[in-house]
Amino acid sequence: MSETAPKLPALQQTVLDEATLDALFRDLAQCTQILAVIPKGAPQAYAAERGIDLEAARAGLASGIFRGVQVRYRYDGQEWCDTLLATPGGVRLVRISVDETLGSGVAG
Repeated sequence: MSETAPKLPALQQTVLDEATLDALFRDLAQCTQILAVIPKGAPQAYAAERGIDLEAARAGLASGIFRGVQVRYRYDGQEWCDTLLATPGGVRLVRISVDETLGSGVAG
């Protein structure tokens, strides 16, 4: 008996400079329905249980208070999850469609 492995959803990633990061936060604020914004502090710390707003997320990334931020939102009828991680070369964006994840049988 052979089982077919679940199809993984498409993953998009890039490193953003300051101007592009500002544009992303502006687009998120103006063009999406924000579902959750969850900060990540120290490398060994768990993500915060309580969410924050986009403005606090942007400020925390810029100041170094947050190592990363996860933004879950709806856009064009689909749910998305953007994970933003501070790196020496800029902020790394990893984007995935939550709907594709749920539809593939992979837990999101």
